[in-house]
Amino acid sequence: MKEDYDNLLERVYKNIPQREASGERFELPDIEVLEQGTKTLVRNFGDVCSVIRREPAMVAKFLSKELAVPSSIDGKRLIFNGRVDNRLLASKIQDFVNKFVRCKVCKRYDTHIETVERNVKTLICEACGARAPVRL
Repeated sequence: MKEDYDNLLERVYKNIPQREASGERFELPDIEVLEQGTKTLVRNFGDVCSVIRREPAMVAKFLSKELAVPSSIDGKRLIFNGRVDNRLLASKIQDFVNKFVRCKVCKRYDTHIETVERNVKTLICEACGARAPVRL
């Protein structure tokens, strides 16, 4: 009876698919970029903003400044009024995450931004409690 159970258990473990995730809880989704004439559209901009837990207007403002291309938000899409390279856009989004989402002390992504005084914003880590001023 015990051998049958062990054999069945081994067979079940062989049929379970292996995990393909990196083990990291925070994973930024791949950016879906479309080019329509001279405009560049980021189709899953709303999803990216929900994963990093930041306002779409804040992320769009940062990307527009960094890429030197005017942008507008249309629903869950971000529209750049010019051509933007996919790799450069992905790099700038990663820069945003490193500056305004990732904790400077414990390197976790469980953070939020609060306005402390009039124009002073602070990145507050929910994991370790660290506070760091950020400049948008």
